Amino acid sequence: ISTVPSSPITGDIGVSPAAGTYMTGFSFTADASAEFSTSSQITGRAYAPTDYAPTPTILTTAISDMETAYADASQRSITEG
Repeated sequence: ISTVPSSPITGDIGVSPAAGTYMTGFSFTADASAEFSTSSQITGRAYAPTDYAPTPTILTTAISDMETAYADASQRSITEG
């Protein structure tokens, strides 16, 4: 994920299994819990597998859920409506 100062993001962002360093162009500040980071360019939170627990487990579950949804969608027929 990459941005420039004039590109605000609304919502949360995250990377997994890549490290948080794959999110570039942001000035991150770790939350006191170290479970996520914030940035003036993001209205939400930034998550990475190097954040403190439970973030790595949550990211792994999110990736698995995404893969399951993609596999399910790829097996469905296209209907016009």
